[in-house]
Amino acid sequence: MEIIDAQIHEPSPPAALDPRYAPDVRLLVNVELAREAMDCVGVDAALVFARREYLKACVARYPDRFAGALAFDWMLGRQSEGRPWGPMVGNLDEQVAEFRATPGMLAARNSPGNADDGTLRPEFGEGRFEPLYVCAEKQGLPLFFSTHGHAGAMAPVAAAHPGLTMVIDHLGVSQSPVSPPRPDPWDQLPGLLSLAQFPNVHVKFSGAPVLSRTPYPHHDIWPFLHQVVNAFGPDRLMWGSDFTRLRRKPMIDGGELAPRDQWHLYSDSVNYLRDTTELSAADKEKMFGGTIRAVLRWTTAESSVEA
Repeated sequence: MEIIDAQIHEPSPPAALDPRYAPDVRLLVNVELAREAMDCVGVDAALVFARREYLKACVARYPDRFAGALAFDWMLGRQSEGRPWGPMVGNLDEQVAEFRATPGMLAARNSPGNADDGTLRPEFGEGRFEPLYVCAEKQGLPLFFSTHGHAGAMAPVAAAHPGLTMVIDHLGVSQSPVSPPRPDPWDQLPGLLSLAQFPNVHVKFSGAPVLSRTPYPHHDIWPFLHQVVNAFGPDRLMWGSDFTRLRRKPMIDGGELAPRDQWHLYSDSVNYLRDTTELSAADKEKMFGGTIRAVLRWTTAESSVEA
């Protein structure tokens, strides 16, 4: 069974190298760290959410194992990658088209949710992200949405842009440490389930171990996960780990690395799903690899993906 991780980031913290090493060497080391982590747990390929330089380095080094997803929010007035708040810079449609045409660059990301306080960003309510939705729909670029629990708010977007391939991150709920912790981590699940009516909406089945209150293999989360599987079906679900997040404390503790005995291991995030008896083998094959291949039209990075 092919296993594709629908979300990893550049290793954090990055490898500590002598500053005399050139930037391209630093990038290469971090690519190899990600590849090594994947090899250790049996992950065949991964979609990388990171800065453009790292995405290019991953795809150049291992074109059949990595693909890239880039955040375009910075062009719409949101601070990202060190860019200040401000109006759109350059032609968004041209940049989306250029990114979409680059081999191995298969998706983009939008963050309508606010990681700091768990609210919706004012830019979303003000319609500042609408140009991105229009361009992504036009160019055939799938968009991942980081909602921090506000998945239900994406219904108007799904209805207005039926040709836009949408993927809701992290089961559509608030997950530590990238979202403020909640007494009931599943209380926002109905918002996600309400999106099942839109055939262009998919779900990233990621971060589930951090929602569990019991040790591995996290049996307590399955009543909730079954609701997602039943609502969307495995053809609209793609597994992801977000493994660099699994070793951090909640934000209320400052976001620093937790002691190793408190980490959610990368292997656990694979095995809780791979080894479970809660799903059929056919469903696992779709959720681990078949769905993301189909939804992102991901063949190999050596082949251009037609828009």
